[in-house]
Amino acid sequence: RLLRASLSTYITYTYPPPTDLDSMAQKAFLVVAGATLLATSSAFPIDSLAVSGADFNTLNSSSTSAADKEGLASKLLMPSMQDLFKKVEYAITIEKGDIVVNAKFPDEQIDDDCHHAITAEHPQATVDLEKSSTLNFGVANVSWRGLTVFADAEVDASLDINTDVKVEVGQKIFGHHCTHVGRKTVGIDVLSDGHTGIGMRLTASNAHIARVNSTWSLVFNFHADVMGKVIHWNVEKVTANNCKIKILGIEIASVCGTIERHVKDEADKLTENAEVVQAPKLLKKLEDKINTAIGSQVVIPLKLSSNNQQELIIV
Repeated sequence: RLLRASLSTYITYTYPPPTDLDSMAQKAFLVVAGATLLATSSAFPIDSLAVSGADFNTLNSSSTSAADKEGLASKLLMPSMQDLFKKVEYAITIEKGDIVVNAKFPDEQIDDDCHHAITAEHPQATVDLEKSSTLNFGVANVSWRGLTVFADAEVDASLDINTDVKVEVGQKIFGHHCTHVGRKTVGIDVLSDGHTGIGMRLTASNAHIARVNSTWSLVFNFHADVMGKVIHWNVEKVTANNCKIKILGIEIASVCGTIERHVKDEADKLTENAEVVQAPKLLKKLEDKINTAIGSQVVIPLKLSSNNQQELIIV
């Protein structure tokens, strides 16, 4: 039966019953339509976005690369996202265990002296939060150097560098060639604490302009990363444990001191860059807060003034 609806009346026409193939096609259509609806967020908290004619044309142009569209769309969304996360109701609590940063580094020669060469083997660093904090915008004073961060916090964190330290004792033969006469490898922990910046970075991937419900709209897939950046480490509190090393009956007392000095010298380099950190619990809290799953499609109607509309290039 084919049902046609008028304002209040249903008129019924009788046709031959649908075949199994027709029924399967209808079911397939419903499945695809349902999946599309589930993948599109209708609850994204930004319900409109003002853009200039120039930005509209850039996003709508086939000559603009996908990467440039992504960057421009992310930048245009930033003021609205930052304003949103200035509100108390959008603050996200970071709890101990939400973020644990684990990193592995290549082996490194710390001291190449023939008499006691020191090599750090298989070093691993773990950064963990010491107490809870809150992610919002406009409170923490963290420099993200142009990253599209819409919420951040400065948190107290602990640093634990675990490494196997190989100490080789040697003697120079005829003043030139170094002959190793003994070696020993022990596990050493280097401990410190400090302050780390945690930020939420927005990416509007697959961004483009589309006509949706007779309205020009920005359409994109919502993505977010958690960024981490060392702000300051208490280098004066760097301490190394398990330093009693004896080789051939000789105690190598300078090992921990050498490692501590090396970590202190390298500490400033940690503050230069922000890195993506794995924090699935924190990203789930973000999804719940804005009612939008990461990866879902978002449609935001655009606000264009009459002057801007005269500048539009529709392709």
